[in-house]
Amino acid sequence: MGNPLRVKSFALGILITAACMSSSARAGEHAGSKTVVGQSNPLLADGAAALEAGRVEEGIRLTLEGLKAAVTVQENAAGHSNACAGYILLKQWAEALAQCNAALELDKSNWRTYNNRASIYVEKGLYDLAMHDLEAGLALAPGAATLHESVRILKRNKQLLGRQARKVVPS
Repeated sequence: MGNPLRVKSFALGILITAACMSSSARAGEHAGSKTVVGQSNPLLADGAAALEAGRVEEGIRLTLEGLKAAVTVQENAAGHSNACAGYILLKQWAEALAQCNAALELDKSNWRTYNNRASIYVEKGLYDLAMHDLEAGLALAPGAATLHESVRILKRNKQLLGRQARKVVPS
């Protein structure tokens, strides 16, 4: 098995919602992230490692299996957050949203989960909900570059949508 000492919770940038995971936190992004330390759940750790390596289906499978044996609230929350990220990468929005919501029910202090859920809301065209989640994430981790980039992209996309809508509406 992989490294059983850490179960990371990942954040997906809205720009790259279904392309790649932020596997290692950037400078200033450690605030509010949840890492479970201990050897209690190697399946969650292996699932996180598989997601980090881009083996998404395997990562989701291991994570879901690890969630069955999760001992702590933090393990459960990190596992659900990681499953959310995996489902986002597969563009399985309903499953992703259910996993993000489960993670946030357990732990509202993980900015990465808010960022992940915001990317789902963007895909569904729910920009106000996405911004609300990004603001919640920024309240937890004001220095998180991923969140700032997500806000920038969300604002740009809303602006582009507004321009397109004005072109479509006859004058």
